[in-house]
Amino acid sequence: MRKKILDALSRRLTVLIIPQTQRKLWRWQCSTGFFLFWLGLWSAMTVGAGVVVGRHVDYWITKADNQVMLAKMTRLAQEMDRARFILDQARSTDRQLRGLLTMAGSRDPIDAATGVGGPTLADRLSLGAMLGGGASAIRQADWHREIARLRRDAEGRLASFQEIGWYVGNQKSLRNATPSLWPTEGAITSLFGYRFSPMHGGEGETGEFHSGLDIANAADTLVHATADGTVRFSGWSHGYGNMLVIDHGYGVSTLYGHTSKALVKAGERVMRGQVIAYMGTTGRSTGAHLHYEVWRQGRPVDPMSYLKVRSGPDLLGYAPRGLKVRS
Repeated sequence: MRKKILDALSRRLTVLIIPQTQRKLWRWQCSTGFFLFWLGLWSAMTVGAGVVVGRHVDYWITKADNQVMLAKMTRLAQEMDRARFILDQARSTDRQLRGLLTMAGSRDPIDAATGVGGPTLADRLSLGAMLGGGASAIRQADWHREIARLRRDAEGRLASFQEIGWYVGNQKSLRNATPSLWPTEGAITSLFGYRFSPMHGGEGETGEFHSGLDIANAADTLVHATADGTVRFSGWSHGYGNMLVIDHGYGVSTLYGHTSKALVKAGERVMRGQVIAYMGTTGRSTGAHLHYEVWRQGRPVDPMSYLKVRSGPDLLGYAPRGLKVRS
């Protein structure tokens, strides 16, 4: 067997190269063993070179991918820093709004006077890439912490602005529900407090507590709702004649007595300044006037504490036309 193998390897091989031109024929002879040796060597070198080249190609591809990934992550970090900057501006705006609205301070746990600072996420990414040699050196925990911080800050800002919106809406509702408009035009004939009874003249006049404000004018002068609210009563009441009661919420209601005719019914929603009745002299009255009361927490209070007197004839500007007090 061995002899047969040696004989086969010792056989001569002839390689002929025949050119297409006039050049001489090229002939090369070698043994079969020598030919197989060089063939194996060439194959091994080819395979080895392919492996080396493949590894280098994979290395350069991986390196290029890492560079692209690092560029994308750095870009993302810059966008996150911009988001952080916007959130900081939102925090500053939040504090300014709360200051203007005299609300409670911001929810931020970090006091404004506390010294803060440090590198941004983009700076940390660049430093990590420089020290670690690639995007692999950037820890996922940094990303998770930064994203969690942004989410918490965004949720905090949203909650704060929602609270500001609620506060502004509530203040607007409270303002519209505060009876600060004059209910009608005319002359004030009686103020809130103790007075002599107008129904008894001369000697023996008795004092009585007057729980509202009397404003006199011509019959059928327009009567206005002094604030937003819901009509709770519209009808006849002993002493008050044709009477309206409007509930404004927040424990405040208003009463309009001695009207000649009501223009709204119980259950209707009325708006600030809306005409609700005509001035009259129904009930216990000596002449055409409006008896106006303000109730707070179930007790009558001085309407003048709500009304604002200033120059100008504008009824809806808190000043009744021709305002004067009769002695």
